[in-house]
Amino acid sequence: MKKNLILLTALAGVLLITAFDILSDNGKAGYTGSANELLCNDCHNTFGTSNSGSGSITVSSTMTNWQYVPGQTYTVNVKVKHTGRPLFGFGLEALSATNANAGTIQITNTTKTQIKTKSVNGVIRNNVVHQFNGGLQADSAVFSFNWTAPATNIGNVTFYFAGVAANSNGDEFGDYVYNSTKLVTPASMTGLGETSAAAAPLKAWQDRSGTIFLSYTAGEPARPHIYLYDLNGRLLMSRVADQEVNGKAQLQVDRPLGMEEGIYLINVLSGSSIMNTKIHLY
Repeated sequence: MKKNLILLTALAGVLLITAFDILSDNGKAGYTGSANELLCNDCHNTFGTSNSGSGSITVSSTMTNWQYVPGQTYTVNVKVKHTGRPLFGFGLEALSATNANAGTIQITNTTKTQIKTKSVNGVIRNNVVHQFNGGLQADSAVFSFNWTAPATNIGNVTFYFAGVAANSNGDEFGDYVYNSTKLVTPASMTGLGETSAAAAPLKAWQDRSGTIFLSYTAGEPARPHIYLYDLNGRLLMSRVADQEVNGKAQLQVDRPLGMEEGIYLINVLSGSSIMNTKIHLY
């Protein structure tokens, strides 16, 4: 009986260590330090407050001056650094001023990152976090993914992000936590139904054949990019004009097949001009 008790105790210890490994290495949503959230040091709390070690967490992107153009996709890189550490993890959220999900996160490296969600005050928040051993690298690790900006100008967006520099000892003790935020602003104050000063208002309509017509005045020579979204911000169509236009522009695009009748959003990017309007497709 005593021998069996010892074996059971040893087995429980192995299971406990395994459980800690899973917690340490698998990313968890909802620990970025955003509104009504905790940080990673809620579990990895050996050193109390975050940012108390000699390491750091930083973020970079392909955005110009951290300004987003509605509907555009950017690469975002999060780097967690702490010399001498062998394992790193992270989590990031992109939230609007009302703390709702802003834009869309897309995974580009499934061996290092994944998307997880957490309900905060009844609202599901999307997080990009590390995979199991996705940050197994000496001294620092970089986690990359894509972020598509909101379909229209929703105002400022904040990236909340936190990272762990772990000692990989099989539990949550002795790990450092780092966190920060990054403000992302609209490239212009263009909103739905408005236009930037460089171009005249965008007009859009459909004829009986299903062709979509667009009319506006371009402020500079450019090849227009045309995007069609539903009212939930989902991208339904992306087109690039065959040639540059300048001055008064008249564009035609075929309506995508299988679309239901309703109101949609048209977004046209032409040089430095950003134009949005609604269109009724029938």
